[in-house]
Amino acid sequence: MPPARFVPVAERHGLAASLARHIIRSACLGALDWNGDFRLAFNISPLHFQDRAMPALFEESVQATGFPLERTKIEITETAVIGDIEGARFAADLLRGKGVQIALDDFGTGHSSLTRLRALPFDEIKLDGSFVRTMADSEESRQIVGAVIGLGRSLGAPVVAEGVETEAQAEALARLDCEYAQGWLFGRPVPATEVPAMLHARGAMAFEPTSRYPSGEQRLAKMEAIYSSAPVALFFVDRALRIGAANRHFSALMGMDARALSGRSLGEIDPNAMAQVHSDLERARRGEPIPPRIWFLPAGRGAALCHTAPARDETGELLGLSLAVLELPSQG
Repeated sequence: MPPARFVPVAERHGLAASLARHIIRSACLGALDWNGDFRLAFNISPLHFQDRAMPALFEESVQATGFPLERTKIEITETAVIGDIEGARFAADLLRGKGVQIALDDFGTGHSSLTRLRALPFDEIKLDGSFVRTMADSEESRQIVGAVIGLGRSLGAPVVAEGVETEAQAEALARLDCEYAQGWLFGRPVPATEVPAMLHARGAMAFEPTSRYPSGEQRLAKMEAIYSSAPVALFFVDRALRIGAANRHFSALMGMDARALSGRSLGEIDPNAMAQVHSDLERARRGEPIPPRIWFLPAGRGAALCHTAPARDETGELLGLSLAVLELPSQG
């Protein structure tokens, strides 16, 4: 019977706390002899999470078994936060102060807002599996997945993609720099007696992430290696028009050190070029060709011919623009 059926019944009859206590104690007792680097994660119903007595119940239930409280995690859905954000913050702060992690489960299916995410910092954001399942056929889903990964990075909370069932889904997530995933591709539910063997097998393997696909930093490193050997000025701007990579020819045109260019907005480097490149980015988003343009370099350094091309990942998502700048001979 799925939780969507029995949890509302337990809540309706005032049994949510008793059910939670039983599950927490059973799981912690079962895991006492397991070896390995792991946390026990518990789903707490939204109604129970809003109960001011919940943190004490959770702490007492875990400690009664002898399992370390700092090796547990609570997963709550967005509905646990809606309506009483102060109460949710109270519970989260109490538990996090004792080492318990708080994860936001099924993200994207409720009513989350940046205000709530800022007010209640989460240790982990779990992206709902419905977006993962539709990534192959829906550009909108791919964009949402990419946006949530970026949001998690900016908030300092790792994103876990739920519901990964195929190699293709895992590959697509890796290309989007999603560091963590869960789903039947990696393992199906097993009896508790089989978990020690699984943990032992994982312990025999390197715990370092070994993605078969380059991360964003690795992609930039490859791009910089290509740029450094090019005979013309090259640079890359992301969708926010920040410079991600630039070669020495471009830095010489700008009169700046290449290291000072990386990560800066193009508007900081050359405000006059900002509108032009923004227009090119919009063309790229619409799939339109981008014509070559004359670029009048800053500080009276002359003019250059600028060729712009969209930079896309393996799934076709637009990452930004790659620009080649060829300095024109002076007329004087």
